[in-house]
Amino acid sequence: MLNLLTRYILVGLANTLLTAVIILVLTYLGLGIYTANAVGYVVGMILSFILNSCFTFSTKMNLPRLVKFLVTCGICYLINLIAIKICLHTLPDAKYTAQIFGMALYTISGFILNKIWVMK
Repeated sequence: MLNLLTRYILVGLANTLLTAVIILVLTYLGLGIYTANAVGYVVGMILSFILNSCFTFSTKMNLPRLVKFLVTCGICYLINLIAIKICLHTLPDAKYTAQIFGMALYTISGFILNKIWVMK
């Protein structure tokens, strides 16, 4: 279990770093906060599916697993958007903090759903 968690964390760090860089750069360049968020997460989902299938969970990449993975990403993305909206409602100028808060909740919910449903 510890080995699985370590690999998931490594994949998550790589995925989170790439996603965050894309989101923050696109936001800095003037793209809307939600568009930047969507672009960052699409790129992150692709990387995450490949690395978690092959490296973390050692499972085959197949269509049923991809569909479950995408459903999981959708659920986690909704959690992310709700977190961003709540944060921005409370602190309207905290767009970068809101993104990081949303990313944290996305990551936690993603691990749980991937472990118990997608990659098992």
